[in-house]
Amino acid sequence: MSLDLYIVARILRPHGRNGEIRLNPQTDHLDILLGSKRVFLGLDEGIPVQVERIRMHKNTPLMKIAGIDNITSAETLRGKDVCLPKAELAPLEEGEYFLHDLVGLKVMDHEGALIGNVEWIMETGSAPVLVGEGELGEFLIPFSPDAVREVDLEKGLLRLNHLPGLLEP
Repeated sequence: MSLDLYIVARILRPHGRNGEIRLNPQTDHLDILLGSKRVFLGLDEGIPVQVERIRMHKNTPLMKIAGIDNITSAETLRGKDVCLPKAELAPLEEGEYFLHDLVGLKVMDHEGALIGNVEWIMETGSAPVLVGEGELGEFLIPFSPDAVREVDLEKGLLRLNHLPGLLEP
């Protein structure tokens, strides 16, 4: 049986010498993660692990996983995705999306012309950036209301607002 997993955080690095790890949240609903007793490592692998504790330290969540008791073990988890089954997630509000649901969407400009597909998401300090590929090569779109007019997951489309220079080389 395959679980429908969603990324809620990414492991940054070890914290201290006792196996704690620093997390980069990938959700606006951090309370779901803070209350978890079991998470899955890796979106594709979905390896279940028991959570001993999750605590906040200087606005950064720290997690202690059972069996990870030193910095060397914690280091092996660097860069892994921390996932939860969709059934355990908070329902999304209107206009909220799971970022990995945007990968693969067809991107249309403000006039309805197809310009390419979203290939991956680049995390930045502010709005995530959709990295796409099309006939004209790679393009970058900030995932913000200024740039994105509409997301239609059912139709697999993302429509852009008119922003001069956004898609020009």
